Amino acid sequence: MKSSTLNYYDVIIFDCDGVLIDVNQLKSEAFGKAVDSYPSEVVERFVNYCKESFGVSRYVKFEEFFNFAEEPFQEEKYKSFLNNYAMTCVQIYKNAEITPGCVNLLTELSNYGKELYVASGSDEKELNQVFIDRRLSKFFKGIFGSPKTKLECTNEILERNPGKKAVFIGDALSDMKTAKEVGIDYIYMPQYSVQTKSQDFICRKEAKLVINTLEHFLDVS
Repeated sequence: MKSSTLNYYDVIIFDCDGVLIDVNQLKSEAFGKAVDSYPSEVVERFVNYCKESFGVSRYVKFEEFFNFAEEPFQEEKYKSFLNNYAMTCVQIYKNAEITPGCVNLLTELSNYGKELYVASGSDEKELNQVFIDRRLSKFFKGIFGSPKTKLECTNEILERNPGKKAVFIGDALSDMKTAKEVGIDYIYMPQYSVQTKSQDFICRKEAKLVINTLEHFLDVS
């Protein structure tokens, strides 16, 4: 690897969306499609909220949608939203681009004996199938996601690797907060992020390193 940065760590935790696979914008739009039977202004406010809270589980977001719709929680509608969103995500993940340098970096890190994990706000079962389909699962010791929180996922990874130096590579405020909460370094990759400018500023300020893509760590001519 070109950079000695990742050589310092034993455990490297990746967010998925916007770091390994370029899906953030498409998934933001998918939140809107899942509730498109509602007035456009309600849908727009909800989509903006989803962008600002990227990395937070869909289970939380669709529960909170009823606040935007100003109506009481309804279990059947909630399940319908989740189902609609999940079906859209299947196609998004199937066709989305893997980010530049991703496969080459994962290959190199694996060859160096690094312990690689995913801690994502995406659905865990769905994500494991995506990684099998996209031939990425072989690189990872574990792929974790919702309905567990990102903090719970990261704590589980660290519990499996006591005393090892770890870093979190992410693209959202939720990733930065998780890394800070568990006391590990954070590397920020904003290239495919859908965050606000203020969120981006905070992440840049708190990050150990800011990169454009994972190619940063490779010898790319």
